[in-house]
Amino acid sequence: MKKLSEIISKARNLPKQKLVVVAANDEFVINAVNDALNLGIIHPILLGPKLMIESIIEKNGYDLGKYEIIDCASDEEASFKAMELIRAKKGDILMKGLLDTKVLLKAVVNKELGIRESKLLSHVGLISYPDFPRILFVTDGAMNIAPSVEDKVSIIENAVKLTKTLGYVKPKVGLVAAVEKVNPKMPSTVEAAEVVSLFQQGFIQDCVVDGPFAIDNLVSMESVHHKNIQSEVAGQADILVFPGIDAGNVFYKTSVFLGKAESAGIVIGATNAIVLTSRADSSQSKLYSIALGAVYQYGLSNLSH
Repeated sequence: MKKLSEIISKARNLPKQKLVVVAANDEFVINAVNDALNLGIIHPILLGPKLMIESIIEKNGYDLGKYEIIDCASDEEASFKAMELIRAKKGDILMKGLLDTKVLLKAVVNKELGIRESKLLSHVGLISYPDFPRILFVTDGAMNIAPSVEDKVSIIENAVKLTKTLGYVKPKVGLVAAVEKVNPKMPSTVEAAEVVSLFQQGFIQDCVVDGPFAIDNLVSMESVHHKNIQSEVAGQADILVFPGIDAGNVFYKTSVFLGKAESAGIVIGATNAIVLTSRADSSQSKLYSIALGAVYQYGLSNLSH
């Protein structure tokens, strides 16, 4: 894939999905939801303070009749109501609205009522640059603060699952550090080598994993030739796995706010797609994330067959 606009095209060609928005009393979220509704991607189910949600819809001149709104007195109530809808197959995609991420994720990981499926939930951001020939999958810049080697294996597995639903067969996974050589004083390089060893032993499937690499070694063939690096991943990485949340978050936001990149992002590791956007994300980014959630959710049902 080269541009995020391709995801909109993919989503429009799929059956309409039910999008469950928790604490939907947020104008920017409703703007993106309405765009997705008009494109025929989703049917919206909005949870939260009903009167407030209705007033946002009416203020923007949207068609109130196209929305299903469920009144919830608190963010906690809305979060668990969303779990109930998804578990009962009355909702397909979960989306965070105007509430603390911790409140929503507490419901997601609840052992009795939640929807967590994998060992670890992780965020995958998609970045499309104006002058770069492919989309980069960036993980994890939003959820896991200091992932262990075992966590990084789960983070890779989650990202690979997402790429599969977008048509990738064997994505190239690069483990990011500041340098391309293992340095005992740099834990990121040591852990990268451990992850590569697990891949070589067959513990990570359906992708090619290599590292550590500095960013330039993963995205620039000129850099690869200059340093004479021999690797199937070098210069051609699809998935960038960052050593921790600081590096991943800085890269993601620098790309968007300084590099003029378009972005989308979802959380992987639950039975259903979770659209988790930041308040700083544009309405376009939120729309791309909803479309990504729709394509991923549809693809999940095909992967399981």
